[in-house]
Amino acid sequence: MLFKLFHTVNISNFVVCFRYRFMKYIFFLILLATATISCKKEVVATPNVTSKISQDSMVNNIHEKWKFTVAVSNPSTSSKLNNWENWRNYVNELTIMPNAGLRNLIHKSNALVERSAVLKTDIPEMYNRPETKARFSLLETHIQNLNMQLELEPLNVKEINTLLLNIQKSTNSIINQFNEFEIKSKIPKESGEDQLIQPIDTIKRATLNALPQE
Repeated sequence: MLFKLFHTVNISNFVVCFRYRFMKYIFFLILLATATISCKKEVVATPNVTSKISQDSMVNNIHEKWKFTVAVSNPSTSSKLNNWENWRNYVNELTIMPNAGLRNLIHKSNALVERSAVLKTDIPEMYNRPETKARFSLLETHIQNLNMQLELEPLNVKEINTLLLNIQKSTNSIINQFNEFEIKSKIPKESGEDQLIQPIDTIKRATLNALPQE
């Protein structure tokens, strides 16, 4: 009788001990599985976080370089440009710096594409020459390329910053050309020079008109 009681107690203790260890083992496995899943999530999320930081850094770099100035020193040129609405609209759009953020930069570049596209439609008579149109075409190309580059992923920061610099250079070149027209217009012409220039201009226009149009 005593032996049976002792045997029963041992079995009960064994069962309790086994259950305790088994539950402890199960609990350990659950903790291990949870930790493993969390680590995997962190590993998966890390590239996205890194990519976001890298993108923001590139956009900030571009935004810092997005600075344009338009200075006109010649009073005659300044007077004509002040009365030229499309030019004023372009300059205003160019010189107002956009807010930070890729979406704002894209919005600004879209606006510049529109503003630059209409510049060739109503050039003041004194400036309406092939030299001016060629410079406007180059400016348009730079702005369109900028607009395209901002839509690409990943951003080519070096190329975009180069385009920003080229837009500034093209704008300066246009103003310098206008100043040159103004200076030349004030140089006294010698007697008979008008009669000599007129046939040359007529031949030049006829040659340009004969060229195939794109």
